[in-house]
Amino acid sequence: MSGFAEKDYKIFEMFEKQWALATAGTLEHFNSCTIAWGMLGTTWVKPGNGGEVATIFLYPTRHTLEFVQQSDQFTISFFPKSYKKMLGYMGTHSGRDGDKAAACGLTPVAMGESVTYEEANLTFLCKKLYQHQISKEDLAPEIKEFYEVQPGIFPRDESGDWQTHWIFVGRIIAVDDRR
Repeated sequence: MSGFAEKDYKIFEMFEKQWALATAGTLEHFNSCTIAWGMLGTTWVKPGNGGEVATIFLYPTRHTLEFVQQSDQFTISFFPKSYKKMLGYMGTHSGRDGDKAAACGLTPVAMGESVTYEEANLTFLCKKLYQHQISKEDLAPEIKEFYEVQPGIFPRDESGDWQTHWIFVGRIIAVDDRR
């Protein structure tokens, strides 16, 4: 993991343009979903800890949410450009309905207490530090409108109301960079 913080990750492009898979669980029972929202940065710095963290956002209807909520570790895995179609599939199909990784021909491998994929060329292993659903009341009006006007992207709850994402902050404890 030495030196990973000095590398150029193009953080404003990674999530939005490349997409990634967020994964949690064990090799025996895990789930992944495509994410396009995320951040890399520093917080909660203390002696002996650089405070390098990754933050991801998961929508409440995502099956992967349950896995990340119940796990101490999760991974964020990026892939070569040739895997964009696979990432599209992983983001539009639910792990509740079948083995998405197998359907895409992905090879799950253990990383720490979580799972990544042999095909990934950059994976961050994170120890979960924080999880919480974003509060509607604290959102700016334009963000509330963002959710309200996109029911096809952000499915409604049982009462027909829009929901907010869950936020997960994890300390980066290992990096597998094969780019």
